[in-house]
Amino acid sequence: MRKTLLCILFLFPVFGAALPSAARNSGTVAAAASLQSLMEHLIPWFNEQRGYDLQRVYGASGTLARQIESGAPFDLFLSADEQWARYAEEKMLLEGEPLPFATMPLVLWHPEEKAPSLDILRSEKLIVAIANPETAPFGRRAKAYLIEKGLFEAIETSGRLIIGSDVLKTGLAAKSGGADLAILPLSTASALGEGSWTLLAAEPQTLFGGVVKGRSAPATEAFWVFLRSPEAAAFLQQFGFLPPR
Repeated sequence: MRKTLLCILFLFPVFGAALPSAARNSGTVAAAASLQSLMEHLIPWFNEQRGYDLQRVYGASGTLARQIESGAPFDLFLSADEQWARYAEEKMLLEGEPLPFATMPLVLWHPEEKAPSLDILRSEKLIVAIANPETAPFGRRAKAYLIEKGLFEAIETSGRLIIGSDVLKTGLAAKSGGADLAILPLSTASALGEGSWTLLAAEPQTLFGGVVKGRSAPATEAFWVFLRSPEAAAFLQQFGFLPPR
């Protein structure tokens, strides 16, 4: 009996230490949908190189921020703009101030091989898809661009505006024939694998992120530092992103 008790006491610290170690090597990155093509390549590579087990989830930035606010077990929040990152900061959901990590231009995409003329947006027949301006930063930027060009009201009132929940779903809807045109981040347009696009004369979007409060761990911290390092710049550029200005 005494030997059994000693064995239990001896083994307990070993098992107790193993669980925190596993937790330190894992985590979940909640990333804006515009980042999906990059993260699907970058996170598996990072895990393999560093011996971590980071997972990833995607959605509109506003949706992810509110999920974190509701207690979703996300460890790193990567927003497609500063506004939703600041929202998370104001709600005291982040460890410190959110920081910029990339920029991304906006494009006009269509399913044809030849890049679209921007004048095509003035057509009275073509259906235009954008992401939800309420939750998707690139959707808000797309709406602002159309308003600036005096096109938004005509497209909306004629029933030619399609709203997607995030940029990826918006792009896929347009690709499948649900719209003739889509205003998307370059990363999403590139990931569609077909069609062509033209850069819009709009200020590139700056993406911000931060570690979720109370969720800091070596894996999370290491990836966040890496994402803002010169080492990650080549990956960012490969998927249409640029370092922050």
